Amino acid sequence: MTIPLLAENPEALDALSHVEVTYSDLDGTLLGFGGSLLIDGQSRPSTTVADAVVRINQANLPVVVATGRNRVQCTEITRLLGWRAFIAELGGVIVPDRGADPIFNTGDWPAGVLGKGETPYQRIERTGAVDILMRAFPGRLEPHAPYHMNREATVLLRGSLDMEEARSVLGELDVPIDIVDNGIVKPVSTGLVGVAEIRAYHLMAPGVTKSGAIVRDLELRGLARHQAASIGDAVTDVRMADECALGAVVANALADPRVLSTARERPNVYSTAGERGDGWAEFANLWRTAKGR
Repeated sequence: MTIPLLAENPEALDALSHVEVTYSDLDGTLLGFGGSLLIDGQSRPSTTVADAVVRINQANLPVVVATGRNRVQCTEITRLLGWRAFIAELGGVIVPDRGADPIFNTGDWPAGVLGKGETPYQRIERTGAVDILMRAFPGRLEPHAPYHMNREATVLLRGSLDMEEARSVLGELDVPIDIVDNGIVKPVSTGLVGVAEIRAYHLMAPGVTKSGAIVRDLELRGLARHQAASIGDAVTDVRMADECALGAVVANALADPRVLSTARERPNVYSTAGERGDGWAEFANLWRTAKGR
């Protein structure tokens, strides 16, 4: 089963006509290699994505960034793009409007897990989870520098792990902590040993997801599920479609069998023809056209 193309599906295009907000991933989706906005899907200099952002803004169609990046990064990125809201750290931090106080999502943690004034990140650090994983997977795990800095909800690592074994190790802690695979990354340099494919991992409170953050954000906006769409390139992004009328994946995402499998399980997930930013621009232009703007 292939993932249907968004542009060729009348039902999906009709659903887009009712969408009032889109939740968008950044890296590998809106942004190309190296986190650049000014390149196309093949890393050639291009203004295609920037032009699409301008047209979306002119049409007054709000985009909410939904990413694994931290609040400091998201604040600057949304400001530069002319957007106002974001979901950071895979759903762990919600900022519903520019300048608003952050909402920390603690998922399934019971009341009292956090100390007074403590962030979820600080609580995870206090468990010693990172040191325990480092000992369990020597040479196969390290901080995802420099993006591991300024975290508030998740601890960000990179490497190559057996997820079942990693969850078993974390299960020995006194506070429940989940580990989430956020897809393939290509760091400039690494101290990992014998790791061919490097993936980003978030340590976080169980039950924290981008999808759950979308539910909360839609409540704050007074919007319903059928008025939302999502777009991304990782498994966590595909799952955003569970709380939206439809979800899109950029074409490069389908090279990951995990993404492909997750997308196939959801009848409201569609693919763009373009990769990375080209695919994002394609989605944005289809949304604008569906809204008659």
